[in-house]
Amino acid sequence: MARFASFRDVSRRLGPFLARYRRTAILMVVLGALAAAGGRLTLLVLKPLINILFSEEVATGTPGGASLLDRFSENWLDPFLADHQIDGMTAEASAVLLLVGFMVVSAVVFAVMQYFFLRLSRMIGVWMVVDVRQKLAEHLLRLPTRFHASRRLGDMVSRMTTDVGTSLRLLNILVEELIQGPFNILATLFLAYSAAPKATLGMLIFIPLLAIPVMKIGPRVRRRSLRSQQKLGDTTQALMQMLTGIRVVKAFRLEAREANGFRRINDEFIHQTDRMVKAQALSQGFTSFLAHAGIGLVVGALAAMQLRGYRIFSDAGSMTVFFLGIGTMFAHVKRLTKAVSNIYVSLGATERLFEVLDLETEVEDDSGQAYAGLQRSIRFERVGFDYGAGEGEALSGIDFEVRSGERVALVGSSGAGKSTLLDLLARFHAPTSGRILVDGEDLQGLAKADWLDHLAVVSQSPFLFQSSLAENVRVGRPGASDEDLLGALDAAHLSEFIARLPDGVDTQVGELGTRLSGGQAQRVTIARALLKDAEILLLDEATSALDSEAERKVQSAIESLLRGRTAFVIAHRLSTIQHCDRILVLEQGCIVEQGAHDELLKEGGAYARMWQLQSGREAPPA
Repeated sequence: MARFASFRDVSRRLGPFLARYRRTAILMVVLGALAAAGGRLTLLVLKPLINILFSEEVATGTPGGASLLDRFSENWLDPFLADHQIDGMTAEASAVLLLVGFMVVSAVVFAVMQYFFLRLSRMIGVWMVVDVRQKLAEHLLRLPTRFHASRRLGDMVSRMTTDVGTSLRLLNILVEELIQGPFNILATLFLAYSAAPKATLGMLIFIPLLAIPVMKIGPRVRRRSLRSQQKLGDTTQALMQMLTGIRVVKAFRLEAREANGFRRINDEFIHQTDRMVKAQALSQGFTSFLAHAGIGLVVGALAAMQLRGYRIFSDAGSMTVFFLGIGTMFAHVKRLTKAVSNIYVSLGATERLFEVLDLETEVEDDSGQAYAGLQRSIRFERVGFDYGAGEGEALSGIDFEVRSGERVALVGSSGAGKSTLLDLLARFHAPTSGRILVDGEDLQGLAKADWLDHLAVVSQSPFLFQSSLAENVRVGRPGASDEDLLGALDAAHLSEFIARLPDGVDTQVGELGTRLSGGQAQRVTIARALLKDAEILLLDEATSALDSEAERKVQSAIESLLRGRTAFVIAHRLSTIQHCDRILVLEQGCIVEQGAHDELLKEGGAYARMWQLQSGREAPPA
């Protein structure tokens, strides 16, 4: 898995998601800068206000020279106040009213700017994280079936929910704190400099010191955050497994065992989170110490200079503006360093998202050779397949040919490779050795979309979407008419059941079809295959979830469906496949027998033994 080396790498990866909102981002930056700088620089008018209240000198001694604030007051502010004195009021009262009015109006203007800045910054974060989630979902859908077979669902859910939420916090910090924070610091620094330039320059040494703890401890916070997020994914996985198997848990009285296991996983999460929080608290603690110590040292240095007779401030107003600027600046520096520390916490979650996005997807094969339908045969030539889990080949040396319109059954014990063989036909996997030929052309060279359009699959475990019966069946052919839909449902022997439902075909099936019985759900998937009317059928235990009566009805429908089509049928109940044209018997990934039902019984081999076990009847003598 990829690992991000730095915050810079993450910013680079997030850059394309921000590019979509480039104009909005530029407007956001402008508004943030104006709101931050303007909101602070209006405090420049505090000088005359303070001097009106405290007319006495604050210090005596050698003048430190006229500051920017002094020149601003003398050249611009004082003449303006004198020229606009309010009739009937003293000069001091008029100046106070004008200055307060200016501050109130400025506050309203910059508050409006701050409102739109915050709104845009928060929404850009939401838009970006939705884009990341959408891209992640689309990427997951394009990942090979092998990945989904080995992935942990709970961990994926955790990445799509908790990690995405944590990434949203990262994006909010990026587009809010890291944009407005520097402007706040620069504005307050200028405010202090305008009142006492030399004193301001002398204390600048403390700003880099505040960043040292974050830069040194931040990478440690990031590493521990990643481990914490991984453990959180483990807790989600354990919870989903526990709730999904709640019937088994209760039936075998495993409540205490599952609760203890969940507690252990939560304890591991707490341990890793505690290590991350310790590192983060250490960083912020050092920053807080340096900030307060810095202010103390600045005040101490100014007091020492004052005692030596050096006049730092020209008046009480300048002193107030300086200390207000310095105090506010240190507060914003602390806030910015805290934001950077939180970024390191969020990097672990963002890294987990990009780990998935960095996985190689299946190669799009729209440029493959067009496929118009099966003309002659499908041939397996020495096909082998290995899942790569270190357990050896699931299929080895598979060699047989199926003519167009032929029905082939696959039988054998669990793990013999039957479902894997169908997965190769459905192109969920590609053979690791050998090849599958369709009318003499390599299956992997055909356009995948064309191939799947001519293929219908009914799986052993029926899967239904959380929608209506009609929508679930129309998955087979989205543009099908209502007449064709009802015909497929009738052929799957669902008409009587649907007639009893208040909403008919518009009845919602519930999550994963929980409002239907197992047999009803399986018949809906069979109706889906009937509606698709594909020429090649892959039936993996299509009647496994049916009772005897339902099996009889559906088997009749399947017989009609199979007529004239090429079919591969997996069945454990041998009575359902005895009329297939050919039966392949698989053991440990190899074909050990093949032939018609009667032929295999006469041979007295593996198939005959399975038939005897299921039917209780002896196979006829060879």
